[in-house]
Amino acid sequence: MAVKVRISYEKPQELHTVTELLKPVIKSCKADKGENGRYKKAYLEVDISDGKAQKGVNSPLI
Repeated sequence: MAVKVRISYEKPQELHTVTELLKPVIKSCKADKGENGRYKKAYLEVDISDGKAQKGVNSPLI
């Protein structure tokens, strides 16, 4: 199962920390460059194997 995630961050170190935590499941990562404003955005595509995903409606996926 593939999931798309948008991350808002202020400092590049924050994005680096998040990508290091999610590194085992990240398929792709694209960070916007040259964006004006306080927050920058990055877009991740994460692959969650069916074995790790829970099927319950009221429970978290991981």
